[in-house]
Amino acid sequence: MPTYQVPEVFEVELGELELPSDVPVDASLNEKPLSECTKNEVEAAVRAFSGLLRQSQTEIEASIDKHNEIRRRVAHLHAYHENFDSIDWVRESES
Repeated sequence: MPTYQVPEVFEVELGELELPSDVPVDASLNEKPLSECTKNEVEAAVRAFSGLLRQSQTEIEASIDKHNEIRRRVAHLHAYHENFDSIDWVRESES
C-alpha cells in the first residue's frame, strides 16, 4: 500500500513566492486577480484558504479512517476464508 506524506510546514522564499493568479476573497468564493486585491482582501483570502485547508485535513483523516476500516475487514474476511475448513465452531448455531 502506498504511504502518503504531507509536510506539516512549507517553507517559502519571499523572492520566489508563487501565488495563485486568482484567489477567493469573499464568503461566496468570488474570485479576483491577486494583483487587484488589497492587503485586507489578501488577508481574507488567507483566512478562506486556511478554512479550506482545515476542512480538507478533516476529510483526508476521515477517508483514511474509512480506508483502514475496509482494510481491517478485508484482512478479517481473508483470514476467515483461508481457515474456513478449520474453524467450524464459528458457523455452529447456538441452539
